[in-house]
Amino acid sequence: MSLSFSGLAFYMLVMTGAFAVRSAAGFGAVLIAMPMLAFVLPISTAVSVTTALTAMTSMHQVGRHWRQVAWPHFAIMAFYSAIGIGLGFYFITMLDEHTLRRSLGVFLILYALYAMATAGASPLLPTRWRRALAVCTGISGGLLGTLFGAGVGPIYVVYFNTLRMEREIFRVTMSTVVLLGGAARIAGYARLGLYEGSSVVLIAIGLPLVVLGSWLGDRVIEKLDPRKFGWLVGGLIFLSGIALLVK
Repeated sequence: MSLSFSGLAFYMLVMTGAFAVRSAAGFGAVLIAMPMLAFVLPISTAVSVTTALTAMTSMHQVGRHWRQVAWPHFAIMAFYSAIGIGLGFYFITMLDEHTLRRSLGVFLILYALYAMATAGASPLLPTRWRRALAVCTGISGGLLGTLFGAGVGPIYVVYFNTLRMEREIFRVTMSTVVLLGGAARIAGYARLGLYEGSSVVLIAIGLPLVVLGSWLGDRVIEKLDPRKFGWLVGGLIFLSGIALLVK
């Protein structure tokens, strides 16, 4: 699929902003980018492109700190995520573009309400819920990540918060789960033929935008009040979900 000049400019603006948010918050690039890109790209193309760019950015952190990964917890989450990814590919081949777009809109509205209620701070749940949380968050993250590429980081945070890990161990373990899940989804998207010429071009254009967005996130967005930042992001996602439903 080819984009007009205005569509390409919109893509570049969205990707820069999305990865600025990711740099400041630690996750959320796809969650921001997906609803915006859905207005100019098919859902399947937007998911495959943003997943590839997010996986590339995760490789740097994991490569530097892989020795700090909490491997037992990673294995648990990766197992349930694999189940969710399998379910996601089953549904993505069954649903048409219209249904995917409407489903994404509903998901974004529900997620936005959650994000604004917590204002960017995920709830800390009791450790007795750990096993059930591993199943629910792993399968949900894999399923929603495959269908929409969105919301995976915050979903996994709910589980990882019960582990009370040190900050760096927390970040690199979650990044490893997201990276391996992204790699599995990329392989699946490739088998479905989603990485055609235009998608590869969009990924190539997106790479310098990732660097620019990360630079902006480090210097601008992280200075914002976390609660106001959470409301701003949640409100943007909510409006995007409404727009996708009425489009």
